Amino acid sequence: MKPLYRWSALNHVFTKNNVHAILNALKLKPLYVDTSLLEALQLFAAGATAEDIIAQVPGELQQKLIKLVPIAIEAKILIKADISDAEILDFFRDNYLGKPYISIAYFILTDACNFGCKYCFVENRMPTAHTFQRMSVDTVKRGLDFFCRQIQLKPGLFEKEKTIVIYGGEPLLNMPALKALLEEVDQRKTNGCLPEKTELSMVTNAALVTEDVADLLAKHKVNVAVSIDGDKDATNSARQYKDGTGVYDNVIKGYRLLCERGANTGISCTLNQQSVDNFDATLDTLLNQLGVASLGFNLVLPSREYPVPADYDEKASQAIILAFKKFRELGIFEDRIMRKVDAFVKGEIHAFDCGASGGGQIVIAPNGQVGICHGYLGNRKYFPTTVYDLIFDPEKNSTFKEWSFRSPLSMSQCQKCPALGICGGGCPLNAEFEHGSIWELDQRFCVHTKASLEWLIWDLYEQITK
Repeated sequence: MKPLYRWSALNHVFTKNNVHAILNALKLKPLYVDTSLLEALQLFAAGATAEDIIAQVPGELQQKLIKLVPIAIEAKILIKADISDAEILDFFRDNYLGKPYISIAYFILTDACNFGCKYCFVENRMPTAHTFQRMSVDTVKRGLDFFCRQIQLKPGLFEKEKTIVIYGGEPLLNMPALKALLEEVDQRKTNGCLPEKTELSMVTNAALVTEDVADLLAKHKVNVAVSIDGDKDATNSARQYKDGTGVYDNVIKGYRLLCERGANTGISCTLNQQSVDNFDATLDTLLNQLGVASLGFNLVLPSREYPVPADYDEKASQAIILAFKKFRELGIFEDRIMRKVDAFVKGEIHAFDCGASGGGQIVIAPNGQVGICHGYLGNRKYFPTTVYDLIFDPEKNSTFKEWSFRSPLSMSQCQKCPALGICGGGCPLNAEFEHGSIWELDQRFCVHTKASLEWLIWDLYEQITK
């Protein structure tokens, strides 16, 4: 008996200039056809053999369809009729979800900051009576011990890359803890408690960078991301000292000092309203004035303190795409959209867009509490344990287990989205802030992901038809 094939319910059709791109949202391999071939493939809606459908179409289409059907099967545009879409989704859920394993550790050296940025999603969510703290050297050591215990829970994954993120507040406000952390990481690499492929990253406003600090970070090969939002006006519009004065000149001084002293330095660019509205100036600053080699764009997490207009999400998304096209020509790495490009090019599911989703990261607060997302430092929600817990296992913890399933693959409102396979679900913190639950949509990210997917589809078409 010849196999029956059907049109997958996971298919989506994009149309531009009389060309149709058919995409299975989980296979991520677009098939470009004209209207006649699209209509022919859609004849498989109820399930049929290839021979039956080929016999139905006009003679001039038959040879084209004979060549196209195997390609459509390989791209999962056509799937075996006896396999349900629920079974397909269950297969991917079983492979990607519910397996928390810690590979990222945020060390919040202090939750205090020398800046008072308008859009800060950490400080703006602190309770009024919050007491800011600095991590002790002892807590640094215990935090590293905790992380080492976690990465050893699955020996087969131990040698895979691990990441330690030095964060705040402003981490340079706590130099004793920073120095201890860097030295202790080196020691633990030497004695085999941490794999050699343990990356060190830091996010800093750079205003406190001195020659000694830059040399220290260069010596320990820390990947430093400096927060700069574009030109002076754009950066100062949202990033300020607590008295309201601008920070740009001091930030740029610190950034240049890091570069001059050999630290691996990039930029973390939050696209605030002004940096989006004047994006040509933003790009000119990043490319021509600062000579950036790597960066990551961040979408603003809207808040009562920093609301954004209704068109922000779309404008920011198009700005990121525009920047990526320029960066691609120049060999500059941009993290935000590259996650999507990577999944699309490789045809691999991007199930989680942050380390917390998937249950893959820990956040160590200054007092040693351990949570899953640094956005909850203020209320310590989702901080279920401490660095003193010698038997913690994320697979047995309800918080980490829940977050390990937080993916579009398991969210009913995402199942019919064409970007299901490359989205990753955005930010659970923002979903909960705006809609009351981590299981709601991060809607600004929906806009960004859909815009990125459509651009990827037609950019690929341009590449293959040149």
